[in-house]
Amino acid sequence: MLTLNREAILHGEIWRLFTWIFIPETMRPFWVFFALLFLWFLGEGLEESIGAFRTTLFYFSGMIGCTVVALIFGSYGANTFLNLSLLYAFATMHPDYKVLFLFVIPMRIGWLALLSAILTAIGSLAQSSAVQAALIITLLNYLLFFWPMLFAKWKNKKLSFPKKESILPEALHHCATCHRTEQTNPELHFRVTTHGEEYCMEHLPRK
Repeated sequence: MLTLNREAILHGEIWRLFTWIFIPETMRPFWVFFALLFLWFLGEGLEESIGAFRTTLFYFSGMIGCTVVALIFGSYGANTFLNLSLLYAFATMHPDYKVLFLFVIPMRIGWLALLSAILTAIGSLAQSSAVQAALIITLLNYLLFFWPMLFAKWKNKKLSFPKKESILPEALHHCATCHRTEQTNPELHFRVTTHGEEYCMEHLPRK
């Protein structure tokens, strides 16, 4: 009664366009509870970062994309990629947030999201066209909402990264007239007068 069935939808069961996305991948109570808890955590974090409206719009547009892909290529029976896009979105906003990977290993959620994206992309290569299309549509939906933030963070990080330039120590010798130093002009020789002022040989006062 909840799955995405094109024939049933054409016969008026339009709720299937929405309900199929909420079917758990597994019916084991422990994993269902853990998955729902994690999704609630990601959703709460996104709402605090970008607001409830944008979070809802992000998930809803992804759901529409997955539904269209499933109707074209055939339902693959999972909402994995759409829910994973919540992980990617949260990691974009809070990359340094630490979670317990496998309930044991502390890991920044940014690295966890990157690892998940790589493994998901590799795993989808051997899957059907429906799976691959669903992955592509959810990634496009993610980029549509979060690419400007990714670009802004990359740009700010690049600007704040210290340039590789030699930081010269404070000059030891300094001409009181021309203001040249042994660092700007290594060939110069300096002398100190009886008044305590230092000059290069070119501007050394003559008695």
